[in-house]
Amino acid sequence: MACGATYVAPSVSPSAPPRTFTMSTDREMITFAADRGALIAFSTKDAPPPYDSKIQRADPSTGQWRTVYESDAHFGGGQVIAGRVALAEYREPYQGGGAYSVDFTVVDLSTGKGSAIDRFALSAATYHGGGGGPRRPAGSIVIGPDRAAWTRLVEGAGGSVTGELRIASLAEPGRATVVGSSTEWIRPLGVDAHRLLYVLGGKTEDQLHVRDLDTGADRIVTTGAVGDQQREGGIPGFNAAVLAGDWAVWLDTPRAAAGKIRTVNVASGAERSIDAGGSSCSGVSAGTRYVAWYCAANVNGILDVTTLEPTRDVPVGVAPEASDDALIWFTVIPNGRTVTLFRPR
Repeated sequence: MACGATYVAPSVSPSAPPRTFTMSTDREMITFAADRGALIAFSTKDAPPPYDSKIQRADPSTGQWRTVYESDAHFGGGQVIAGRVALAEYREPYQGGGAYSVDFTVVDLSTGKGSAIDRFALSAATYHGGGGGPRRPAGSIVIGPDRAAWTRLVEGAGGSVTGELRIASLAEPGRATVVGSSTEWIRPLGVDAHRLLYVLGGKTEDQLHVRDLDTGADRIVTTGAVGDQQREGGIPGFNAAVLAGDWAVWLDTPRAAAGKIRTVNVASGAERSIDAGGSSCSGVSAGTRYVAWYCAANVNGILDVTTLEPTRDVPVGVAPEASDDALIWFTVIPNGRTVTLFRPR
């Protein structure tokens, strides 16, 4: 069991809903996900490099956290899909002056084996510290059932940085196709068996794209103006869209305002606007069964991923997130918090 973690039995309350189980957490666990009925925790130590990060797994049958992957890199979390997790492993040399590298890795959560997808390294010349500067691409990765899509950074003259969006099969990551590039912003948002959802940024306008992976056809789903990037709402909300079945879904209003969820069907082009029900809302999360978000004052929304209609009779705790075919949420307890997974029968 992880240091500092104690098991909270799923039968601790006789009235507990079916198909839930709860685990305590330690302070180094920062994000969580679900994987086929198991809880996945991503942890990292808040310390100078080299870092110490790990992925831990808890199954209902054992009631214990066990480490399935450990790394000297930093990763805040990863996307879990079909028994795999995609990581962007960040490393920086001691006194490197802002130089760093990122390794894109896909880990099998059953065996703990990591498979290398790609890698890039940037020199100290690319470091622009202090904040407040113009945005530029960042390394990121998403995976689907059989593909990975990622933004690889390329260093140019004078410390300039270009982002290249690449996609490849998980079986042959070395045979990648470059989808596009940008010195402003380019990022994969979701990929499934047949399409890639991504955002391409410019100085005055960002574009949400969908690419048909069978035909190579690429089209713009929607666009949004780029404003003051240091202010809330200066960047279009679809920069954080999720791919939920046939829908691209995102929070379309600043966090301080009354929340609005916007959806676009990437197949038909149909659009919907959904009242988030509160203010200061989180971004949207999506799995194979649910779409979820939460707002201030314990307001939350849970939708069916296919119909985008509210679900019924779903137990929800604090700050619910959709992951895989489940929901996860948190409960504050003395000296910490617990995490609960709900997976309907």
